[in-house]
Amino acid sequence: MSQIDQFLVALKRSLKAKNILYKDLAKNLGLSESSVKRILSSKSLSLERLEEICRIADISFSEVVKTANLEDTNQVMLLTDEQEKALGENARLLHYFMMLQDGKTPQKIEKEYQINRIESQKFLFQLDRLNLIELHPRDKVKLKKQGFLRFRRDGPVGKALFEQTKASYLSYEFKPEDYIRFTLLKVSPPTLAKYKAKFDRLMLDLQEEARFEGEHNVPVVDTGVLLAFRPWQYSYMGAIKKKIE
Repeated sequence: MSQIDQFLVALKRSLKAKNILYKDLAKNLGLSESSVKRILSSKSLSLERLEEICRIADISFSEVVKTANLEDTNQVMLLTDEQEKALGENARLLHYFMMLQDGKTPQKIEKEYQINRIESQKFLFQLDRLNLIELHPRDKVKLKKQGFLRFRRDGPVGKALFEQTKASYLSYEFKPEDYIRFTLLKVSPPTLAKYKAKFDRLMLDLQEEARFEGEHNVPVVDTGVLLAFRPWQYSYMGAIKKKIE
């Protein structure tokens, strides 16, 4: 992630800490909410606009910079082999941990999901032993590390989730309100590398937006976002074989 990307992420987190919503900024800036979202995702944010946003939110430029310097270590959360193995072997434990990551309390999970207090506490003790959470009296939970949870592609959880994606994600009748695009191109490896970096930044932007909305109780829907490219051609394009020279 570039330094500009790090700064924008840090700025958004500073706004969250102050409970400043996009609509609040929009009102004070005299802009639409969509314009504010675009500004906070743009690398062309002017110093004048930045100063105005910091003034409205009552945060200092130096505070944002200090937070941005920590982004490299806090941005992505990777698990150990032992942690991934335990989660990969127990789908309910994995789901429970993911809900904690989303900010749900054990009490809220027990109230809203089909899990009793005995199983809930069993999971809490197990997650504490795995050093994924810090368990306090009255089932108070502190996550050991903040950041975007990323499972290794070749790890136990990553393999399981990828197999589910291959088996079910595209086996779906996409509706008009859904989004899917596909194109076949002839592209050089350097161009693919450039767009891979752009896709990575786009995914981070989406994750940051989702986290912001979750922390501010914005109505949301569970959404799967798939970005991919690989060597491929339509089957009919192999119907006529090339001559062997």
